[in-house]
Amino acid sequence: MSGPFKGVRVLELTSTVSGPFAGMMLADQGAEVIKIEPPGIGDLARFMGTIKDGMGAMFSTLNRNKKCICLDFKNEEDLSILMELVSTADVLIENYRPGIVKKLGIDYETLKKIKPDLIYCSISGYGQSGPYKEKKVYDPLIQGTVGIPHAQNSEFPELIRTIIYDKVTGLTSAQAISAALYQKANGEGGQYLPISMMESALYYNWPDLMMNYTFDEGGLNLGELADLFEVYETKDGGVVLIIIANDEVFTKFCEVFSLSLHLDEKYNNLVSRIINKEELTEEINKITRNLSSKELEDKMDDEGISASLCNDLNKVHLDPQVIEQGSIVEIDHPELGKMRMPKPPANLKGQKEFPRTLAPILGFNNRQILEELKVGDDIIKRMEERENQNRMLIKAMMDAQNQSQND
Repeated sequence: MSGPFKGVRVLELTSTVSGPFAGMMLADQGAEVIKIEPPGIGDLARFMGTIKDGMGAMFSTLNRNKKCICLDFKNEEDLSILMELVSTADVLIENYRPGIVKKLGIDYETLKKIKPDLIYCSISGYGQSGPYKEKKVYDPLIQGTVGIPHAQNSEFPELIRTIIYDKVTGLTSAQAISAALYQKANGEGGQYLPISMMESALYYNWPDLMMNYTFDEGGLNLGELADLFEVYETKDGGVVLIIIANDEVFTKFCEVFSLSLHLDEKYNNLVSRIINKEELTEEINKITRNLSSKELEDKMDDEGISASLCNDLNKVHLDPQVIEQGSIVEIDHPELGKMRMPKPPANLKGQKEFPRTLAPILGFNNRQILEELKVGDDIIKRMEERENQNRMLIKAMMDAQNQSQND
């Protein structure tokens, strides 16, 4: 292990995105993250998105640099192994629905008796209390609750086409755990960290999205921040331009294209441009449609006007800035072939190779971890046989799916 969290052991009892994202960040920064999955098919994210040889692309990103063990918490032997692991851990992350960990006997109050200085992070959708706590939560529900669809389109609300708050909650949880580890290092012990997607979303949204709803009453509303930017059409796609927010920039844009829009009273000041934005956008599109995206971007760069291409998703890794920064790492996976993932944006002191390890197959580290705990070989063999059967089941499922696609 390398990085600032070298020597920190994290037990990750999570699935899908928010919990694994938090674990990924801690693992990237050097923590030993042990992902604990249920026997059978494990984390459902293993089967989300593009799947290759039984490994989902999303899972392969979120679970790099981790170890994996399978435990059935309803099995007494497996539960006792978890308790042994807890006694060695610094952090535990779980994202069960509120109340489930209590039923399983793995809640904070129970586990802190084993490890008093444990940092226990509980990730949930809406929190541990309240009228929504029992909901089965997915990111789009949180988007709806915090008003994002209405912010995208007030007439016909639209969801954002990414699971933004799952990831924001992962970031929030990792930061909170980091702060808790700092407190622990200063002698303040462990603690319980309940973190909800809803509150993470509100915290993330508030500075800009809710800036016109911060003061209870009064004040001058100058519109939404999103009113100040737009994607303008080109011959082959679109370019993001920031041109209407500032009178000087808007005038310069008009002069570059020999336009007189900046002299028109409908557009000669910021408020007027926002009020008449739809009509103004069409006027600008009449000009930009005559240029390719690259031509328009280059022209704006020459004039010092903020502009960016709208990359297709399959071309993001080819962007010259991404290439220059080395932002996307290409890896030769021994079974999956070439794959890409972003490197951590912060290159902290002590961090060396990336990734240290690739996402593990289900139960990959069973023997290693169980032998460290001095678990009997008969139990280890029982679990290995169970995982072998599970892998055969998963392979049969994938073969059947592949066959159905080929028929």
